[in-house]
Amino acid sequence: MNFWIFAIALFTVSAAIISWPLFTGPARDKITGLFVLLMLPLAGILLYQNIGTPEAINLPSVAATQSSAQQPSAHSAQQGQMDDLITALQQRMNENPEDPEGWLILGRSLKTMQRYEEAETALSTANRLVPGNPMIMVELAETRLFVSGEPQISPENLQLIESALAIDPNQQKGLWLMGMASAQDGDDAQAITYWKRLLEQLEPASGPFDAVTQQIEMAQTRMGLPVVSPSVVAKSADTMPPAAGPGQAKPVVSTPAAAGFGIPVTISIADDLAASLPASAALFIFIHPAGGAGMPLAVKRLAPQGFPLSLNFTDADLLRPGGSLQDFDKLDISARISMAGVANGAPGDIQANRETVDTKNVTTIALNLDQRVP
Repeated sequence: MNFWIFAIALFTVSAAIISWPLFTGPARDKITGLFVLLMLPLAGILLYQNIGTPEAINLPSVAATQSSAQQPSAHSAQQGQMDDLITALQQRMNENPEDPEGWLILGRSLKTMQRYEEAETALSTANRLVPGNPMIMVELAETRLFVSGEPQISPENLQLIESALAIDPNQQKGLWLMGMASAQDGDDAQAITYWKRLLEQLEPASGPFDAVTQQIEMAQTRMGLPVVSPSVVAKSADTMPPAAGPGQAKPVVSTPAAAGFGIPVTISIADDLAASLPASAALFIFIHPAGGAGMPLAVKRLAPQGFPLSLNFTDADLLRPGGSLQDFDKLDISARISMAGVANGAPGDIQANRETVDTKNVTTIALNLDQRVP
């Protein structure tokens, strides 16, 4: 009886390792994950009953004097079991080569076992069968990163992840990888933007939430900004001072920005400069305190195309959470196209004159990119 309990537990753990990533995806992937979780343990038990040695369950125990070297470790047994499961999945795909979900499960399982080249082949097949699936695209890009052994995400894989996020802007692993890629390129402002979008989908105080929070704090440190933990900001809403009683002075509480407050900006570019933009170029729009320099209050990074562009700055764009654009009477807004696609300026970039906005009387700010940085 103990054997069967152990066997069922082992099969269930193995099935859970393989199917768990599917439970974080859409409903269709969750159904597939549930099928794998239920069927693999059952299939394993039935397989053992048919081709194994069930009568060996009742054999006497091995003598205590037997050399421990002759007994396989639990880890080796589990590794062998995982190898058998992978072999069974591979056999299934040989029989059903047009099953994209099967290739996805096989690819993710192989990646879990660090068999990256085989995982890349399986995920590439899934991506060919179902082009435009954000989950498959991101999994494939990550696997290619592991195959390369390099920390930098290649332009090809970066484009794959960006395409996945264009289809599903909330793809969690895609947001994580794009944040890492931005940080590697020295664009910590953009990295923070990606990671904040990811944080909104994570459970506070969970392991992933803490990991993303740590990356945001490191990016804030590199940018010279005060480190403000997103978890602390989230808790501040639950720790507001109590209402004043009769005869008591009202507590001083900062008033949040009025709902719907924003600063509209339009951006145009000189015709003679628009044709000289390389594929690596990126448009940055910065907000600084009036007359201020150094780190900006807010940043947007966009593709330099589709001019004239119209956008709107709100408090959600602030690099430091917890504040408001309305905390400042006047703000300076500037725009620059970086030829290298990074936040730091360089000769050859294209910029616009800095404009000032009165936050008490906001009007549309017009920026014209008409100057080449010497």
